[in-house]
Amino acid sequence: MKIVKIMTLAALVLCVVSCGTMQRTNTYKVRANTMELSMNDFVFLGESEISCEYDTYLGFIRHLNTVNGKMFNPGERLSLNVSTNNHAIFQNKGMKYAASKLMEKYPDAHYFQVVMDKKTTDVLFLGSTTKRVAKVRVYKFKDRSAYNINVDKGSYIKIGQ
Repeated sequence: MKIVKIMTLAALVLCVVSCGTMQRTNTYKVRANTMELSMNDFVFLGESEISCEYDTYLGFIRHLNTVNGKMFNPGERLSLNVSTNNHAIFQNKGMKYAASKLMEKYPDAHYFQVVMDKKTTDVLFLGSTTKRVAKVRVYKFKDRSAYNINVDKGSYIKIGQ
């Protein structure tokens, strides 16, 4: 009986010791990237308005009703993932679906600037109805054919303009 207890204790200790996490860091990765751009580096494509309307029940259940004025069809979902931290509007699921209109209208877009974000909430019993409307300006990078790039030396010379 004593051997069974020792074996059980050894198996339990072995199981606990085998559980763990391994963390590996790459020290050669850059923690922050900066790129200096001005509005002279962009071409204005246009401005568009996107919107969504959704119901929230019990504070956490969300049902999307309309996207850009059309009834939302869950079977035909097309969303735009904008990988930037300063556009909190694109982190809302309904606005991600609404932002896909921007890529349909401006397929060569590179930069989105939110100039207006309006959120209207009607509070109901155990729920609410929310409508979000945003105006977004769309830009693309200027044509780079005006630059002659010297790959060997890593420098560039501006031609024309």
